Order: sequence, then C-alpha cells, then structure tokens
Amino acid sequence: MTRDLIWKAVLALVGCIAGAYVGQELLGGAALGWAVTGAIVAATCWPLFRTLMDRRNLR
Repeated sequence: MTRDLIWKAVLALVGCIAGAYVGQELLGGAALGWAVTGAIVAATCWPLFRTLMDRRNLR
C-alpha cells in the first residue's frame, strides 16, 4: 500500500506542476487557463485524496 501511495503522490505533484504550466504559460492565465488548471489538478490529485481518505477511515 505504501508503494501505491508514493505513486499517487508523485502523480499529484506532476499534475500540479503540469496544470500550472498549461494554465499560466500556454493559456495565458485567463479564465480558461484557470478552468483547465483546476481540471488537471482535480484529475491528478483525486486518486491521492481518495487513498488518504480510505486510509483515514480504516484507522
């Protein structure tokens, strides 16, 4: 389970960096950039958040 958690944390970190780059640099940081950034961050962080919530409920 720890290895799974590590991969999800790496995915979330890469997603946050990619979302910031796409939203700010490629789309100019306007409303569309913020929306795309939010979608990328949500899609890449959701597995990590879900795993953390499941682990919390197990304890």
